[in-house]
Amino acid sequence: METLTDRTIKALKSHIGESQLSKGDKIGSLGELSQQFGVSRTIIREVVSALRSEGVVEARHGVGVFVSNLPRSTGEAAADMFDADAALAPLSRLKTSFMDLIELRMAFEVHAAGLAAVRRSWAQESNIWNAARQFEASLEDETALDHLDFVFHRSIAEATNNGAFIEFFSLMSLQILPQPAFSKQLNPALITQDYIQNTVVEHRAICEAISSGSAEQAREAMRAHLNRSHLRYRGFSDGTHSPLSNVARED
Repeated sequence: METLTDRTIKALKSHIGESQLSKGDKIGSLGELSQQFGVSRTIIREVVSALRSEGVVEARHGVGVFVSNLPRSTGEAAADMFDADAALAPLSRLKTSFMDLIELRMAFEVHAAGLAAVRRSWAQESNIWNAARQFEASLEDETALDHLDFVFHRSIAEATNNGAFIEFFSLMSLQILPQPAFSKQLNPALITQDYIQNTVVEHRAICEAISSGSAEQAREAMRAHLNRSHLRYRGFSDGTHSPLSNVARED
């Protein structure tokens, strides 16, 4: 399903092309873009973050959002579109357990949190906090929690300012992250109100550690967060796959 963020990304790309903007031209401030496209500042921040990762725009703190490179047309994009399914095909053949993949995620995200603490920009730090607050504000909307948790962890990967980390997260996250991760109906023994509330507390601890600028504190906060989740998955796993996993299943 196409999200509001996805639709706004398309709309902003179209606006750049239709307005015949050139590299270096100012598109507008976050507030102006929010009003222009009729969405919240949070959505605009997600849109700008996504387009910045694509190299289409750059955000200058206190100044606004500028064209970095003109977005490619649909035809140009299709010509060299990255085939994610083909790239991920070897993953389905891995002779490994779900818990092995979870440990891979831990190694990646713990290090990413440390890098984010020392490399994040003000806007990226704001994105991380906004993602955590959105998750906290949506505790009664079970269907939204998976996406909001994904946005939180993605914002940390982006704050590493390391292209390989960002690309790896985009490519692998939905293969490694269990889906759906916050369904009380599907996993009543695992997903309790206390479990979700603890996730909120841990997200805030990660935010505070990254804001402190301490790589060690940020890594420890992320490690504690993932350790708790992974230990619970292990308790519900037979060693081969988790009831929440969409990878490494037996044929």
